[in-house]
Amino acid sequence: MSQQTDTRVLDDVDLSNRQESRLSTQLAHAIKASGIVEVGRSRYEAKADARAAGAKTSHDINATIGITSWASYDKFCSQAKVFASWCFGNGCNNINQIKPEHVTGFLRSLIDCGYARNTVQGYAAALNKMAVMLDRGLTGTGIRAEKWSKAIDTVRTDINTCIQKDTATRAYADPHAIVAAMPDERLQLCASMQLNHGLRIADATKINAHNISADDKFLTVKNSKNGQDITVALRPGEADHIRAIADDKGMVAVKQSEYRAALSKACADTGQDYNGSHGLRHNYAQNRMDALTSSGMSYTKALDTVASEMGHHRAEITHTYLR
Repeated sequence: MSQQTDTRVLDDVDLSNRQESRLSTQLAHAIKASGIVEVGRSRYEAKADARAAGAKTSHDINATIGITSWASYDKFCSQAKVFASWCFGNGCNNINQIKPEHVTGFLRSLIDCGYARNTVQGYAAALNKMAVMLDRGLTGTGIRAEKWSKAIDTVRTDINTCIQKDTATRAYADPHAIVAAMPDERLQLCASMQLNHGLRIADATKINAHNISADDKFLTVKNSKNGQDITVALRPGEADHIRAIADDKGMVAVKQSEYRAALSKACADTGQDYNGSHGLRHNYAQNRMDALTSSGMSYTKALDTVASEMGHHRAEITHTYLR
């Protein structure tokens, strides 16, 4: 797990010092109370005991056995803190408040940001172990482990669509070819909204034509990440196009899994590596920065503008997209 991965998944999370301290204290208490740290114990012996206790599959065994090396301990603590930080940034005030929907939301955030498959799978395994830890340390039941495991299973199909490995740049070499290769107008619109306007996948796959301004110049994306509204400056003809393909409720709505699968195939069809839907947001940030600075705007002001357009709370977050 790289530092780059940690930074990207927490881009929109801004915890106070008090929240950071509370989170760290709660995690340390849960780890100690659970007895999950068994450094020095034979992993073979731990697996045998797990089987004797009723664990049958390798998944069940690996989730329930303790942590038997300091390297594994350091990695687990790091992953658990990243996940808990994300949860605190999304409404939790105590690790005991973390619910299955936080588990799926976090994993989908990793997927949407274009993380490599092995990174997301590693987090999924860590979350299974964290559920066991919290059950042992806080409740003494196995209810959380069962519910979190089921939540993770609902995301596994999407995890399989992740890129194979991390790349130096997330931006696509020929994003317009990818948009053109999408199989229908709905999916093309989703991709173009990410490429031309920098929308997140959750917003690009739920476009509401009723939120277009009377003069057809703007689209309001309501209740985006962290509850914010984002105003998009539409290009000539986009408003009419959105209305033309919207359903009878005014929506152009696509399942995110369908969109990711189509985007992955479009990449393959155009001879490009799949960098996730977030790759198109990287293209947007880079293209928009070039356009603004070329027009005479200062770098700092351009960065602030792009950050606002992309729904970032801090301009420095946008630096990630300029690589």
